[in-house]
Amino acid sequence: MIPTDVTAPRRGAALLLLGAQWGRYVAQILGIVVLARLVGPADFGIVALAASVAGLAAVLGDFGLSMAALRAPTLSDAQRTNLFWMNAGIGLAATGVVLAVAQPFAAAFDDPRLVAVMCLLAPAFALRSASAQLRVELNRSGRYGRLAASELCGDLSGLVGAVVLALLGGGYLALALQGTIAAGVTLVLSVILTPWRPGLPRRGAAMGPLLSFGGNTFLVHVLNYAATNVGTVSVARVASDQVIGLFNRATQLVNLPIDQLITPLTRVVIPGLADAEDTADLQRRLVRHQTLLCYPTLAYLSLFVATAYPALDVVLGSAWTGAAPFVPILAAGALFQILGYPQYWAFVSTGRSGLLLFSEISGRVATIALAVVVAPVGPAAVAGAIALGQFLLWGVAAVFFLPRTGVSSAALLRAAIRPIVVFAVALGAGLATSTLVFTSLPSLPRLVGVGGVWVIVVIALLLAMCRRDLRVFGGFIRRR
Repeated sequence: MIPTDVTAPRRGAALLLLGAQWGRYVAQILGIVVLARLVGPADFGIVALAASVAGLAAVLGDFGLSMAALRAPTLSDAQRTNLFWMNAGIGLAATGVVLAVAQPFAAAFDDPRLVAVMCLLAPAFALRSASAQLRVELNRSGRYGRLAASELCGDLSGLVGAVVLALLGGGYLALALQGTIAAGVTLVLSVILTPWRPGLPRRGAAMGPLLSFGGNTFLVHVLNYAATNVGTVSVARVASDQVIGLFNRATQLVNLPIDQLITPLTRVVIPGLADAEDTADLQRRLVRHQTLLCYPTLAYLSLFVATAYPALDVVLGSAWTGAAPFVPILAAGALFQILGYPQYWAFVSTGRSGLLLFSEISGRVATIALAVVVAPVGPAAVAGAIALGQFLLWGVAAVFFLPRTGVSSAALLRAAIRPIVVFAVALGAGLATSTLVFTSLPSLPRLVGVGGVWVIVVIALLLAMCRRDLRVFGGFIRRR
């Protein structure tokens, strides 16, 4: 068979993928709003606790093979076929592991509901693993519209199913089934929309480099997953289902827009960085990506922190305002997570998966250890441990590991300084007016007032300080 070459993302197609991803984000936000009115924090807490452990199966099912396939310059039909069966087999095994540990996990937390929740979550991992290489094939061949359609329709189907079940009184069972429904629909559409079909597993295909890169990436993802979810498990040791639900919802709302932007950007950025002429060209591209990434994500974090209390009350309801104290702490950690993504892209695009693994170990292990140690102090301390871990992860990579790729950490940091200053000042203005001027108002006018002050400050600072960055954005939009 003729090997397939990775297709560099076409401008219109890349924007289509990004637009569809933001459509998924809007759908998820609508789902959060609707489901928050139908299902209480305690039910969200029990599902979040189960997902914090069961979700590791998603990492196991992929085994880093999707990223290995995505960045490979060429893939033969035999390699693609073997990757498909490896993903499918590992995903099926991961589903079996989740089912096997459901009863012991429920016994450990003395909550039999966890058995049903984990059994409903489990099939999603096999289904997503089976579709992984099909979605990579759509990505590599430049069929971004089909890729976006399969994922967006899957998410919407899961949301509709969860809402219907919640309206029928399904509670936490509706939440648990949402991911499985979405994964099933995504698999079906991926099969229909992908022209390639895997054959039987082949011998003799050169799988070594793919498995080596995938293995290192897999370990990085395991560390990332453990560090991300240790907060929920640590809080569960000392708090009620209600508090677990509030903590998890704060974490989700802080990270969701970042995740929804990073996922499609990574798909677009990695193939695009692969054709950089030299290290200097690679660094220029990463600096531009750092600028483009910081403005929308930091804008969201700044506005959300400034308006957390009234926003949660207006959007989700008064039952969820208890999540507000966690928002600024988790947002501090998210800042360093955003700064760290171009570092990750640099490691992956240069094939330095081993260097990436060593970089991740220090920060992730520290995050896990800190969260476990401070758990008895309370959920806010756990949130602080996660934020400190994100800072350590970014700092260690910037000082010790990223320079080995030839990319300057200082150059990436300089690209982030202006957006950090703009949105930090706007955050301060929003918090000050919220406390001193609008504190006695009901939630909706308080939200509008604080948001209005924030917008005025941001516009003034952008015009005064960031004309060059605005031109970068203008050029980015015009080119597409």
